[in-house]
Order: sequence, then C-alpha cells, then structure tokens
Amino acid sequence: MEPLLQWGLDCVRLIQGWANPPLTVFMQIITALGSTAAYIAIVCYVYWCVDEKKGLHLGLITLISIWINLSLKWALDQPRPFFPAYDPSVGMISERLGGFPSGHAQNALVALIIILSWLTCSWSAKKWAYIAAAFVCLLIGFSRVYLGVHFPTDVIGGWLIGGIILAAYFLTRKRVEALLAKGGFRGGIYACAALAFVMILYRPSVELLIPGGMILGLGAGYTICKKYYNFSASAPGGRTGIYRWLTLLVRFLLGATVLALLYVVTEKITGAMHRSGNYQLVTFLRFVLFALWISAGAPWLFRFLRLAERA
Repeated sequence: MEPLLQWGLDCVRLIQGWANPPLTVFMQIITALGSTAAYIAIVCYVYWCVDEKKGLHLGLITLISIWINLSLKWALDQPRPFFPAYDPSVGMISERLGGFPSGHAQNALVALIIILSWLTCSWSAKKWAYIAAAFVCLLIGFSRVYLGVHFPTDVIGGWLIGGIILAAYFLTRKRVEALLAKGGFRGGIYACAALAFVMILYRPSVELLIPGGMILGLGAGYTICKKYYNFSASAPGGRTGIYRWLTLLVRFLLGATVLALLYVVTEKITGAMHRSGNYQLVTFLRFVLFALWISAGAPWLFRFLRLAERA
C-alpha cells in the first residue's frame, strides 16, 4: 500500500507543478460542485420544480451514497496527501476525515447518472449528454487531486463504489417501488424509519447521523405530502412561457430561503448544545427537519400560495 500512496503523492506534486492562482480558483469552484450543499440544491430544484418522485429518488440514493462513503472513510481511516506523514505543503484546502474513497468522485457519478437516466431524447443527444457527464466527473475527480486532498487511487475507488451503488439501484428500483406501493402510507413511513435506524447504528462521528436523519425526513415527508395534499412539481395549469418559469423560480427561491434560515437558526441551537449529552440527538432531529421542509413543508407552502396544484 505504501508504494502506491507514494506514487499517488508523486502524481499530486506533478499536477501541482502546473498550479497558478486562476487555475486554483477554477478547481475550487469545480470541487464545490461535488459538495453536499450542491446536491441539496439540485434535489430541491428537482423535487420542487421538475418532478417530486424523481427528486425523492435522487435524494434518497445520493444520501445513501454519502452514508456509505462516510462509513468507509471512518472504517478504513486512510491517509490524505497533506497528512503530516506525507507532504503537508500539497494541501490547498483542508479535509478532516480519511481519504478513501473520494466522496466527491463517488457522489458526482451517482447523481449525474441518475439524472441522465431520465432523458427521453434521441440516442444522439443522450450520447453527448453522457460524454458531458463523464467530463464533469473526471474534472471533479481531477480537482480533488489537484487540490492535494486525495490520492488518485481515492478518486478511482470512489468511481468504482459509485458504479456498484448505481448497479444496485437500477437492479432493485422497481422491486422496491412495488413493495412500498403495497405497504401504503404506513408502509412508507415504517420503511423510512427502518432505513434511518440502520444507518445511525454505526455512528463514530456526528456526520454519519446527517444522511440517516435526512432520509427519514425526506421519505416521511414525501409520504405525508402525497397522502394529504398531493403536491405536483409541474407549473400550475394555464401558466406558460415566461409565467411558468417565473412561478418555478419563485418556488425555488422561496423554498431555498426558508431552508437557509432553518440552517442558521438550528445551527445556533445545536452549537449551544455541543457539550451536552443530547448533541447527537439534536443534530439528527435538525436534519430530519431540513428534509421534512424539502419534501412536505415547502410543497404545502407552494400549494397554500397557489404556486402549485394537486398532482
């Protein structure tokens, strides 16, 4: 393993030999595209403005991918290039957890392929879409090596694990949907609670509570939303052209603004309880609340303000 990591460190140094301030800023922007905040924004947009069911699928699978990645990071505890045992000077940004596998590489692949699977255009258009997605995945992975936070093997490992997650998703999706449909309202709530419970059993760090909390809130909120007010992400009937796009824009900005306010307010509450014994529970509930707003609270508000109709 050590010779492989040393080879990876040599690659990082070689790539950074071409570093310059404009390129570094560009790479920081690219790496931000693979951040958790970026995925939350994408899921919100899809759920509120495109298709609520697709938004649910994208959110759940991305959260599962994030949880698997964080769990592997803690279990394997692999080094990063800028750790003291290697070369601290290569670290252009800082990361706290272990390096393998790369979460940015893994989660970008998962999210992009799921989004591309929704395309209904011709094969020629799909081909270029997949080429563009592959380029984005490569660029995000390259940015992690350039910034000195991952060895090349971390990035390759992230892509491999992402591919396994995608294969499992596409092979089991219809079967899981059929089981949930048979279970009805209670079955959906119980399934979300059971999955969240399994995910929080292994919690060496508070970060691992976040995906479980959001899965509970996202799944439960979607089930409640469909049962009681059946929100539709399509624009209200009769609104076309610029009015349609303005409606969707207002939806997204309104929902995102409330979500940002929730984040700031709850961050102060959890920060005040950092040293208390309830810190992990409050953190878990905080992200349940975030996801409930995305999947149930915001859609209810959109219906109330007549920015959306029933499905």
